[in-house]
Amino acid sequence: MKAVPVQPNLRTGFAAMICAGVVLWAALTLPSQLAGLALEPLDRWALSVLALALATLGYAMRCGAARFGVLAFVFLTGGGAQLYMTEALWFPTLHLRPQNGREWLMVAVIALEAAVAIRMLGQCDPKRLFGEARRRLGGVRIGIYFAASFGLGVPLLIYVWRGAYGAYLAHVAAMAALMVLHLAVLVAMSQVRSPIRGVHRVSPIVPATFAVVASLLLAQFAFENIPHDEDEAAFIFQARTFAGGAVTVPAPPEAAQAGLETYLFEVRDGRWYAAAMPGWPAALAIGFVSGLPWLVNPLLAGVSVLLAYDIARRKVGQDQADLVAAMMASSPWLLAAAGTLMPHTLTLALMLFAWWMALRGGSDRAELRRLALAGIAIGWIVAARPLDGLVIGAVTGLWILAGPGGSMRRATAFGAGCLVVVGLLLAYNAAITGSAMTTPLSAYLDQHWAPGADAYGFGADIGAPGGREVIDLWPGHSPTEAAINVLTMAASLQFDMLGWSVGSLSLVFAFLLWQRPLRLFDVAMITVVGAVVAALALYWFADSYYLGPRYWFLASFPLLYLSARGYDALRNRFRGKDEESAIRIDTILGLCCVFGLTVFTSWRGVEKYHGYGGFDPQMRDLAAAGLFDDKVVIFDGVTQAGSALFLNDPWLGGSAPVFLRDTGDLDTEALAAAFPGRKVVRFVAE
Repeated sequence: MKAVPVQPNLRTGFAAMICAGVVLWAALTLPSQLAGLALEPLDRWALSVLALALATLGYAMRCGAARFGVLAFVFLTGGGAQLYMTEALWFPTLHLRPQNGREWLMVAVIALEAAVAIRMLGQCDPKRLFGEARRRLGGVRIGIYFAASFGLGVPLLIYVWRGAYGAYLAHVAAMAALMVLHLAVLVAMSQVRSPIRGVHRVSPIVPATFAVVASLLLAQFAFENIPHDEDEAAFIFQARTFAGGAVTVPAPPEAAQAGLETYLFEVRDGRWYAAAMPGWPAALAIGFVSGLPWLVNPLLAGVSVLLAYDIARRKVGQDQADLVAAMMASSPWLLAAAGTLMPHTLTLALMLFAWWMALRGGSDRAELRRLALAGIAIGWIVAARPLDGLVIGAVTGLWILAGPGGSMRRATAFGAGCLVVVGLLLAYNAAITGSAMTTPLSAYLDQHWAPGADAYGFGADIGAPGGREVIDLWPGHSPTEAAINVLTMAASLQFDMLGWSVGSLSLVFAFLLWQRPLRLFDVAMITVVGAVVAALALYWFADSYYLGPRYWFLASFPLLYLSARGYDALRNRFRGKDEESAIRIDTILGLCCVFGLTVFTSWRGVEKYHGYGGFDPQMRDLAAAGLFDDKVVIFDGVTQAGSALFLNDPWLGGSAPVFLRDTGDLDTEALAAAFPGRKVVRFVAE
C-alpha cells in the first residue's frame, strides 16, 4: 500500500466517538417496546457492539489511522453480526438462512465487511502478499493451518446425533468462508498504519485486575449470583455444611424429605449431605464464612493470571509472559468459569501454584518445602476433581523426577505433600461411605444409576440410565464415541477459549506449524494437553454445553502458553525492518483480545449464561425481601427446583425459610408438626 501523509482527523474522529456514546446510551435506556418493535437483550448487545466499533473508529481517526479504524470497525461489527446469527445454547450453530429482518441486517453487515476487505486488500497488491506468505510460511503448512481451522469450526456431535451430515458440511463451508473473511481483514490491517505509537508494557497486576472485574461482572449480571447447574447447588450445600463446622448434618424430618430430594443430595443413616467431591466446597466454605462466596472464583482467576505470568516469564521471557497474561485475562472460557460456583478455577489456580513452586530455585531445604507445598496443591485437585488431579499429578511428578534438576528426593517431597491431602480425602470418604476407597459421589451414582455406570473406560454398561440425548450418542461408551467427543470438545475449544472470530486455536496451530526449535517446556505443555485430552476421552460424554470444554480446563494454561509461542513464531517470520511493523502486528493481537473480552464474552452472558438451565433469581430475591421469613414454603411453578432448594440452610433451623418442592403428596399437617412454630405456605412462581 502506498505511503500517505499522516493526517489525524480530529473532528471526524470526535464525531464518531460522540455517536458511540449516543448508541451506547440507546442500548442501555431504550424501552423494550419501540415503535411496535420488541427490543430484545440481544438487540441491546448488538447496539453496544456498534458503540464499541464506532469508538474504535473514532480513536483511530484521531490518531491519524483512519484505514485501520475502518478495518477495525468492520472486523468488530462483522464478527458481532456472525454471533447475532448464532444459536448460543448447547452447541453453537450459525443460522445459514436468516430467520427475520434483523438477521438479514446482520447479513448486510457481513457483506460490508467483505466489501471493505476486498477494497483494502486490492490496494495492498494481494499477489505480493500471498507470495510473501508462501515464502515465509510454506504453502503446504498454510493449507494444513486452514484445514485444521475449518475442521474444528463446527461441533460434530450434534450433526451425528441428527444424522445430518450434509448440514454439517454446509456449516463447515460457511464457517470457513467467515474465518477467511475475518482473517482477510486482519491481513489488510497489517498493511496500514496502527493508531498505537510505541511499545507499552503494563504490570501483570493490570490483566489480573481485569480478570477479577470481568468475572465479577459476569457473576453479577449474567449468572446473577445463583447456581445454574445442579452440581453448583450441591457444592453450595456442602460448602455451607463445612462453614458450619460439620461434614454432614442431621437428616431432615421425614415429612420434608420428598420435597428436598434433588440430584446429588443424599439422606443416609440419619445424615444429610451433598455427594460432591469435598475439595471445592472446602475452599468455597471460606467464602461463606466471610459472607462473600461469589468473590472466591474471581479472586482465584486473578491469582491464576499472576501465576501464569510468572511461570511464562521464567520459561520464555517477559514479552511472551505478557501475552499469556493478556490472553488469560480476556479468555471468555476462563472468565465464565470464574463467574460461576464451579470448581474449575480453583483447580487451575492450584495447578499453577504447584508448577510455580516446582519451577523456583533456592536452597535444598527450601526447595523441598516448596515441592511439598506443590504436592499439597495437586492433592487438593485430586480432592476436587480426581481424574484431573491424577493426570496433572502424574505429569508434574514426572517433571520433578526426570526434568531439569530432577531427583528421587525431590519427587519424594512432592509425593509426600500429595499424600497429606489424599489421606484427608480417604478419611472423608470413610466418614461418609464407610469405605476410604469409595467417594460419596461414586456411592451415590452406583446407587441411583447402576454400579460402575459413571466409570471411565469403554463398555456397554457405562453412562447414565436412559442416556442423555444428544450429549450421549449411544448406550455405553466406545472408541468411536470417544473420537467424536474429542472432536466436539476441540470445536468447543476453537469457539470458546478466546472467542476470536478467526478461531481461538489459530495461534496454537501456528505454534505447531512454525515454531522451531522447540523448548523443553514447550514439549512439557504439549504433553499436558495430550494427557488431559487422552484421559478425558475415556469418559462417557463430552461436557461442552455449559462452560465450553470444561473437562479440559486444566489444559487452558498450556494452550494459552503455546498460543503465545505461536504468536512469537509468526512475529519472527514477519519481522519488519522497523518498529512500526511489529506494532501493527501487536495491535491486531490486541484487537482480537478486545473482541473476545467485550464482544464475545458479553454475547455469551446475554444469550447463554443469563437464565441458563432454568435457574432464576426470583425465589432468592423474594426471600431476601423477607417474604418467606420463618415459613415452610411449598413451591411450584419454578422451572428449576434448584433455584429455591439451594437457598436452604443445611440445618433447616433459625428463622430462614425452608423451601420444599411441591411433589403433590406433601403432608402439610406433618410438616407443621415437624417444624413447630413455623407457618406452612404454598407459593406458585410466576
